[in-house]
Amino acid sequence: MKVTEISVSNWRNLTRQKVLPGEQLNIFCGDNAQGKTNLAESVCFCCLGKSPRTDKDKELIRWGCDKAYVRVRYRCRFGDGEIAVTLGVGAKKQICVNSVPLSKIGELMGYLNCIYFSPDEIRIISQSPAERRRFLDVDLCQTDKSYFYGLSRFNKALAQRNNLLKQADSSNELKETVFVWDEQIAEEGAKIIMKRKNFCEKLKVFAKETHAALTDDKEQLELDYVTQIKGEGYSELVANYRAALADSLEKDFALRYTSTGCQRDDVALKLSGVDIRTFGSQGQLRTTALSLKLAELKIFKNLIGEYPVLILDDVLSELDTERQKRLLNFDDELQILLTSATDVPRALVGDNCKYFTIANGTCLPK
Repeated sequence: MKVTEISVSNWRNLTRQKVLPGEQLNIFCGDNAQGKTNLAESVCFCCLGKSPRTDKDKELIRWGCDKAYVRVRYRCRFGDGEIAVTLGVGAKKQICVNSVPLSKIGELMGYLNCIYFSPDEIRIISQSPAERRRFLDVDLCQTDKSYFYGLSRFNKALAQRNNLLKQADSSNELKETVFVWDEQIAEEGAKIIMKRKNFCEKLKVFAKETHAALTDDKEQLELDYVTQIKGEGYSELVANYRAALADSLEKDFALRYTSTGCQRDDVALKLSGVDIRTFGSQGQLRTTALSLKLAELKIFKNLIGEYPVLILDDVLSELDTERQKRLLNFDDELQILLTSATDVPRALVGDNCKYFTIANGTCLPK
């Protein structure tokens, strides 16, 4: 996949303009607060229908303006395409693919895929299990549209069950109504667990290979999906999920929320057998995060037949020179959109590179 054109207007601080990226490495240089990250964010929004930096779309509209717009044209193995997003103050966001309006965000998934990597992505390793579930869910939603819809149905059923837990006067009262939501949670949750486990099985192989290369075989990265609900096949998972919900009903009533299920699952990460969250250094955390991102690229290529667009937002300063080289020269087929507050030496990136400068919300070829 390649982004061939980015057109923006009033997206955060970005002025009305058109940017034409190159086929491989694209470097957007500029001082802080000039618009580099905003440009990267606009492309990511067109891939996912949401920002990787905020859940509030109104924050993306330039101060004093009533509307923001971004259009990304791209080329993939199926041909050329176009995604356009319009955000308005007090209005519902509008997303069009090839000039056709979408009625649901899920319809956007899979047209243009991206992997976004910023210094904040270290939270995948260091913070709560929710960050690691989000990491899995973003990739699975892009590569499997049915996963997006299944996850949406699961979250709605879970919210309904939690509302019942908050409103019920007794656990006996719950037993008369909660089974309806338990059944849907068990069915959708079992599918989520199966797909996450399958994805992690692929991820662990690629991540192990990538991390070994980044550390010259000095460290071995181990990755496993950890779930409360056990079972080999779908039917067994559903039955065990249903039983787990029933067993935890009294506890859930006391807590007033659902305490068991895939909404509490995690990804265990170890370096040479040691829990990286507890004992990993900052350098190890950064290298592991990079290993996961590069492994993601390989998985996308394996699943959909081509690389997604790699968006690197100010990450070079977090890596040593050798890791910078490995990242920027990963594969000639890969398109990279890289932002940097400092100039990137041409010796580091080779000849197939296009430079841009960004200042005061305007991006120009260098």
